[in-house]
Amino acid sequence: MELRHLEQIVAICRAGSFSGAAKALGISQPTLSKSISRLEAKLGVQLFERSTTNNRPTAYGQFVADHASSLLQSVTTLGHELEQMAKGEAGLLRIGVGPATRLHPLPKVVGKAAHAFPRLQLVTRYAGPNLMMRALRAGTFDLVFCNHLLATPQDDFVRVKVFDDKYIVVAHANHPALKSAPLSALEFMRLPLASAGLTPDFRSWLGVINGEQKQNLEAFLSDDYDLIKRMALHTDHLARGPRFVFEAELKKGDLVELTLDSDFQYECWMLTTGARWRSPVVKAIAGFAKA
Repeated sequence: MELRHLEQIVAICRAGSFSGAAKALGISQPTLSKSISRLEAKLGVQLFERSTTNNRPTAYGQFVADHASSLLQSVTTLGHELEQMAKGEAGLLRIGVGPATRLHPLPKVVGKAAHAFPRLQLVTRYAGPNLMMRALRAGTFDLVFCNHLLATPQDDFVRVKVFDDKYIVVAHANHPALKSAPLSALEFMRLPLASAGLTPDFRSWLGVINGEQKQNLEAFLSDDYDLIKRMALHTDHLARGPRFVFEAELKKGDLVELTLDSDFQYECWMLTTGARWRSPVVKAIAGFAKA
């Protein structure tokens, strides 16, 4: 049984005849009669009693019509809601972010989205890397902003590059390590570090890590970059993260970049599913982020 069959049965019950229903549906009476006859043959039941004056539903036909009316109303409502969401008039958009992407580009993105789509409900949530990817696959998030190390082509996601930056290490302006820069991996691991965790490319540069070095690298771990910056400002901890995280403190001279003997790239990407990418709202969000 197809959706058109439900529409036809309801129309016949309302019109009281095949001819009246055919007119309401915008099809010919023979086409409608053949469609219902084929359905009756397939189901093995008679849905309507035929006469020259009217067509009354049988018990089977009335049973289908009673259920079909509510089903058709649900389909109409669903279609309207999807249309509204596609236009950005209403609906819910769930965005996942990490410790850096919730600082940039999220604030500007939600500001532009709220202005462009005033009836769109926006929900943003922080998640660690593994949870973020699981939530996107499960449909808990409609899109996520993450660093390039999560944007692997193995996942069947739509991947949109948003911007480039660098991972840097910073220290307060009077830190003694600034005199020894650029630091080697061995020199770097002698100092306590505040970070949101080490990226795989950075771990590879560090090489083999012993117990004392591991303790220094994990001296302060947090998903809150405000706390990470405070550690660098008020202690002899180094801090590591994307450059944009420390931009204000670098401009004021409160923090200074501590160069290493190797550079590390940061890229922000937006990931979403193929189904969600069809939404003009999601495409607009990508445009806001890139801008």
